[in-house]
Amino acid sequence: MELVMKYLVVALVMIYSSVWAEDYKLGDITVIEPFSYSTNGRSGAGYFTLTNDGPADILMAVTADFPRAMIHESLMQDGVMTMQHRTIVEVPERGEIEFGPGGYHVMFMGLDEGWAEGDEIEASLQFKNAGALDIKFVVIVRP
Repeated sequence: MELVMKYLVVALVMIYSSVWAEDYKLGDITVIEPFSYSTNGRSGAGYFTLTNDGPADILMAVTADFPRAMIHESLMQDGVMTMQHRTIVEVPERGEIEFGPGGYHVMFMGLDEGWAEGDEIEASLQFKNAGALDIKFVVIVRP
């Protein structure tokens, strides 16, 4: 049974990855498969993998067509999960940073309406050296 579950998880990941967004590249910076989960609330989060094939850089801001778009990091402190605003994220030389649930993520606040599967959320990532990288987060249903 455990083996069947492992194959099922792999199959689901392959299915979801085939419908996820494309990758975005600017110089040495690549944003891999940005996505968001569907939401009915006034806020949503964006996730992706960020790779850097060159010298260190700094992610300085995220902009989008919402009242607020911010970089957050979820941290466990004294047994309580907290979310903290980050003004920058250092992108290491030839490194990778995962923006995912329970860690770094982009927080979109002040949504007028929820997001449904298939929606695309446009945003721009502002890097100190690389410049601005426009991306789209594809909305999926939480597995």
